[in-house]
Amino acid sequence: MVPRHKGGKHSWENLVSACRSCNHRKGGKTLEGSRMWLLRLPYEPKNNSYYILYQHLQSYDGWSKFVPEWERMD
Repeated sequence: MVPRHKGGKHSWENLVSACRSCNHRKGGKTLEGSRMWLLRLPYEPKNNSYYILYQHLQSYDGWSKFVPEWERMD
């Protein structure tokens, strides 16, 4: 993994999440350079209808009547 500010790509294989203190500790260094490791390999999350529609249904209340399962998903 190459940090983005050192030319690394913005992709799921090169993107990880960390708490504020760990992110600050790592800075722009590679994992080896920061002497840190991943708990698991990065992966692209799976999309589902809830994930895709959630923002739209929250913003536009009138849309929820077109998604009958919404009441059970919320």
